[in-house]
Amino acid sequence: MLDKINVILDTDTYNECDDQFALSYLLKSQEKFNIEAITVAPYYKKNGISIQEGTEKSYQEINKICNWLNFDTTEKVFRGSTNYIGEGYQEKNEAINKIIEIANKNDKTYVLAIGAITNIARAIQEEPKIIDKIEVIWLGGNSLLSKDNKEFNFKQDVQAVKIVLASKVKLIIIPCKNVASNLRTSIYELEHFLKGKSELCDYLCQRFYNDGVHGIQERRVIWDVSVIAYMINKEWFESSPISCPNIKADTSYELTENRHKITMVNDLKVDEIFKDLFEKLGAIKY
Repeated sequence: MLDKINVILDTDTYNECDDQFALSYLLKSQEKFNIEAITVAPYYKKNGISIQEGTEKSYQEINKICNWLNFDTTEKVFRGSTNYIGEGYQEKNEAINKIIEIANKNDKTYVLAIGAITNIARAIQEEPKIIDKIEVIWLGGNSLLSKDNKEFNFKQDVQAVKIVLASKVKLIIIPCKNVASNLRTSIYELEHFLKGKSELCDYLCQRFYNDGVHGIQERRVIWDVSVIAYMINKEWFESSPISCPNIKADTSYELTENRHKITMVNDLKVDEIFKDLFEKLGAIKY
């Protein structure tokens, strides 16, 4: 039997509905993963919610989903940054401390980042040596074909992105536009595969239909499951190593030739990912 992969999930869980799907997907894949920690990433005000309030809502949301899936949250869930490095945030917090602690104790830890990358950047700032012990898989920015990176996870803290890129940490980026944006499904598919299977499944359907931010939508992208799927089966993804790009003032990438390498995901197999996701979530039993 293969050893489990040590992972940290860094998530702005209450922001939309896709984080709940990603967290549930991860928890339902524990035959592959040793979940070391779930850390709360910041997200800026939506519907009048401050970063601090959003952090607390995300923390409670994580615990709710973990409880539904009987995952013991004792010393597993940690509140993170409450502002952005680009706005002068230099504090330590539970998430940063835990990322450093876990990185130092393991030979290798994968950090699955599905929000602003602030916590990871701050951990690297505090303890640069962890770059040799972690691998970051981040959903953020847009594809190299796009004119800019004015995408939610990227634009919240561009300075944090620059820090992570400059650190030379092993980094895989799953772009949103033109890549993760293909993970579009519908309430009709969700209700067919998930409705009535469990309290959690019904909740995911409800959140999908109306996430409380964008109003009622019958179809939407559940972006964040891409990072979990990448760790489950890399054969579902097409990627290529590139010279680490620079970030210009307008947030667009400036391609380079002689910097260190990062991995950019270029495409993914939508049907395979959704098949695995629906099978795992729909198999919930009490």
